[in-house]
Amino acid sequence: MVDPVLSFAISVAILVGLLIRKQEVHVAIMASTLVFGLLTLGAGMIDSTVKGILTYSTLKLFIAFFSALFLSYMMKIAGILDKMTRLFASLSCNFASIFVPSLVGLIPMPGGALVSAMMLKEHYLERQGLDSDFASFLNYWFRHIWVPVWPLFQALILTAVILNTPIVRVIESTFPAAIATIGAGLIISYPLLRRRARSCEERVGSRWKLVVAGWPFLLVVILVFVVRLPVEFALLITALATAAYARPSKDRLVEGVRFALSPKILLVIVAVMMYRQYVFDSRSADALLNFMVSHGIPIMPVVFTLPFVIGATTAGEFVFAGTAFPLLINVLGTGKAINDLALLVGYTGGYIGVMLSPVHLCLILTLEHYGGRYSGVYKYLVPASILSVMISLALGVVLWGR
Repeated sequence: MVDPVLSFAISVAILVGLLIRKQEVHVAIMASTLVFGLLTLGAGMIDSTVKGILTYSTLKLFIAFFSALFLSYMMKIAGILDKMTRLFASLSCNFASIFVPSLVGLIPMPGGALVSAMMLKEHYLERQGLDSDFASFLNYWFRHIWVPVWPLFQALILTAVILNTPIVRVIESTFPAAIATIGAGLIISYPLLRRRARSCEERVGSRWKLVVAGWPFLLVVILVFVVRLPVEFALLITALATAAYARPSKDRLVEGVRFALSPKILLVIVAVMMYRQYVFDSRSADALLNFMVSHGIPIMPVVFTLPFVIGATTAGEFVFAGTAFPLLINVLGTGKAINDLALLVGYTGGYIGVMLSPVHLCLILTLEHYGGRYSGVYKYLVPASILSVMISLALGVVLWGR
């Protein structure tokens, strides 16, 4: 068998190489996973593959992903976002400029930033008079501020499954990253928006009714954080309740189920659970930890850098969690014994890596829609990312540093 650390390096190289050659993410992940299993386990990978797929954890992951995607689709056709957007746009132009993309961000979907970009194009470029680069930054950055804390995001769901712990426990470790991202975004954007303080007067009817229209968000929060239901069941209940509220036609209901049963997502789920089992059976996590200790490599920089590199090269929130965290499991901890600081460091690294990735679909679509430039948007994106990392890690040290 090939050394697990070398096997991991080879599998990551294959993953990145396939993505550079424009191969689809789900195919690249499965290919790199199979190579890793073959190199570390040989013929034993067959048994590991079966064990990895036929587990309750895989079923939970499938239910959670299906429910999150189906919920997103039902909320979209119910017009919930449109109603809430009208409310916040009526309060303040500057407030709407920040809050509307963050509101859309509560519904994770591939290329979802294009939804808020389309909603806000007239608002940003005409009503606010922002340039295309700054408008692109606002939409892209604030669309993703909830990735460390909102239980619909695939990275959180995967992390909880990989570490065998409730998603609420993961969020207890990662929430400083959300605070840091919001704070960094405001530090960069507020001085520029302040010069354009305006009121967006618009008749919206009863504002209370519009707030109530966002009940699915509140239901998810209550079921996950108050009732403490497992996230897969909380999302499924909310998705079914939202479908009953939306009363979709038969065709729209079938479309929603097809959207939620995406073969690409299913393949990613299978690949991640296979990879997790390969790491366990080959003791690759032990090998990586021993390699770092024997070579005097500081652990925390590796915990940050590994997810960061994977996130930056693949542009997938679920990819950095599914690829890096199984290998780092001895450092991150499992069950109730989670290392809060290590998990925050790793999640921040992967999250910011994804945000800085030039192949992030949300960034590409936003720039295309607004006519922005990479050089222009990175003028805001890089300082915001550096600030976010600094604030996140500082909060982590204050809370859990020893």
